[in-house]
Amino acid sequence: MAASADAVIEEIRQAFPARRPGRFLPLVDSAQGDEPLRIIAAFDDKDDWTALAPEWLDKVPSGLGSALSFLSDEAICFYIPAYIIADLTIQLQMANPIFVLTHGFAPRTHNKRTNPQSEKTWNEYARNRWSRLSQAQAVAIVHYLERQALRDMRDHVRSEANSIVEALGTYWYDRAAKPPER
Repeated sequence: MAASADAVIEEIRQAFPARRPGRFLPLVDSAQGDEPLRIIAAFDDKDDWTALAPEWLDKVPSGLGSALSFLSDEAICFYIPAYIIADLTIQLQMANPIFVLTHGFAPRTHNKRTNPQSEKTWNEYARNRWSRLSQAQAVAIVHYLERQALRDMRDHVRSEANSIVEALGTYWYDRAAKPPER
């Protein structure tokens, strides 16, 4: 039986520090177009993820709701709890924390390159992205993903449930079982 939403929210709050230690350099991973600049402007002064309104998270930047696709590894690891709690307390319409937590862990994407000019695969990218999380943070994410997978199976959203189950089996369970490598 999956933990209740309230239990997962409390676990997330306990596992993730609310305030960032300083600015993230870089805050975003891309310099292509103006969307990353809008994300930088939106997040630059946001040093407490607990103060971020779910409605704001769902639309940032400028109503596009695409910030999760651009945040740097360090930044996404800091802000992901806000998105998880927003997903558990309201139905996000645009932002999708499940996608960023599961993308790259499906066997069909393991060996696909992140782009044609890169040697890095999506699996390597995803593993590196989440490698800075503590064991307690990884465990909290596992509980969130388990809860959402059961919700999606109940609601017959099979494709997202399958992605969650694949990510849990190929990465998150092992990641939560041991401290991160340093």
